[in-house]
Parts: sequence; structure tokens; C-alpha cells
Amino acid sequence: MDSSPRNIGFHCHSLDDLDEAILSNGLKRGEFYNFPVGDLPYLHRRISEQDLVMSIHSPLERLDWYPSPPTFTFLCDADVKQRWLSLRMIEVTMQRAQDFNAEYVVVHFPSPQGNGSDGMSYDDAFEIAWHSAMLLQEMSEEYETPIHIEGFGPSPFLNAYFIIKVITEFPGLRYCFDVGHMNIASQQFGFDLYQFAYDIAPYVGSMHVWNNRGIDDYRTFRHIPVHPSQNPKEGWGDIPRLLRFILSKNEDCRIILESGLRYPLELGGYDIREGVKWVRDLVSRVS
Repeated sequence: MDSSPRNIGFHCHSLDDLDEAILSNGLKRGEFYNFPVGDLPYLHRRISEQDLVMSIHSPLERLDWYPSPPTFTFLCDADVKQRWLSLRMIEVTMQRAQDFNAEYVVVHFPSPQGNGSDGMSYDDAFEIAWHSAMLLQEMSEEYETPIHIEGFGPSPFLNAYFIIKVITEFPGLRYCFDVGHMNIASQQFGFDLYQFAYDIAPYVGSMHVWNNRGIDDYRTFRHIPVHPSQNPKEGWGDIPRLLRFILSKNEDCRIILESGLRYPLELGGYDIREGVKWVRDLVSRVS
């Protein structure tokens, strides 16, 4: 894998993030999310001026008709109106992706949540999830932009078998492996995080890299920046191991640091630049 910063980027949801997260760390890639529509022309210009590679986390444009904040609502369930609202939001994002020449778009996969307690059979839920994947494939083809599906939470489809089946069937789709959410999910639902990463590595298009020790950290601090002090024996996701598993089998994977720009003081208050350098060094060693 090319270890240059063009393969490593930062998630941004404000114009200030572009300077503080991307440019100040010497990176040349950004993933952009939920900007006021009035900021988009300036964002487009800055991306061009700085020769950045960009991806989009749906939605790029803040939409007044979609619940806010978008990533806290998900609308990924059996309610057909909610699911179609999510798909409509994704299609608007795909249109923007063409305008920005985005490399790919990350979407929260619109599949039913829950464990069957709502009375829906697995077969019915599978049909909904498969139909959603088919519609995403059609969007990918229409707008000539790959889609990376990010799935987490209490879903019967958060498993390697289903993800591999979808990616194999629909060539416009790849998987977005979110380290922080998957660390939480593995603790809550009792699966091996590292076996999961190893199994799906060839099908991963991008990684969202942030960390936690479990659901309590997420509820308190949300997305904690990665840092070399994070000891897996204390419950932190093992960042070196996950990067090694995925990049050794998938040199084209993109690495997106998806965290805030301040390390929680209660956890050490570290400089996030130390974490960025750490990730860049780890990626370089795998290549």
C-alpha cells in the first residue's frame, strides 16, 4: 500500500476541520459530512486548491427534511417510509458526489435493526436488506461512484457471511469497517472482532478509525481519537492488529480518522497529532 498521506485522511464536518484536521497534519485526503449548503462552493474550491482526494459520508449537504443529526437517526429499519427517506438522502448525496468528483460515498446501510423481537422473520428482514443493497448498486452505477456500506448496531446482518454475500453480488459496493462501532458491537453481541476483520478484509473499501473501551466510553466521549497509549488489555480496540489484518489482505483500503479534534482530558488529554503519526507509521510498516 502507498504509505503517503493520500491514503490516510480525516473526517470533517466543518470548514475549520479542513485546516485543523487535514492540512495541519500534512494529509491530502478528507471525508466530508453534513455541511450547510452555503458552505459547499467554498469547500469545493478549497479541496481543489489543496489538491485533496475526497470522499463523502452521506449526507454531504445538510438537509432540512431529514432528521438531525443524520448519523444519530439512521432510519435503517423495517418502516418503509423511513427506509425510503434514507435512500432519498443517499441519492441526493450521490448527485453531490458527482459534482465534487468524490472517490466514494459512505452510507449507513438501510437494513432492518433489532434481533427479531419486533416479530419480523429473518427471511423478511433479509429481503428488505437485499433490496436495499440492490438499490445502492443501481445508484452506484447511475452516478459512477462506489458506495461503501457501514453497518453496526443490533442488526441480524452484522456478520461476515451477509456482508461478503452482498459485496460479491454487487460490485459497486464495498464495506466500511468502523473500528469504534465494531469494538462496541463485538462486546455487546459476543463475536470476535479480529476474526471478523480478518474474514472481511478483502471486501473492505475504507476504515473509520477511532477508539473506545466499550459503550460507556461512547456515551460519554463519542468518537475518541486513536493514540498509542490505548492498551487493548483495557478494552481498547487493537489498532495495530486491525490495520495489519485488513491492509495485509487489502492494499487499496482507505484509512479515515473519524474522531473529534480534542482528546478527552479525563483520559489523558493527549495531542491528537501523536495518534495521526502513529497511524501513518503503522500503515507504512504494513506496506
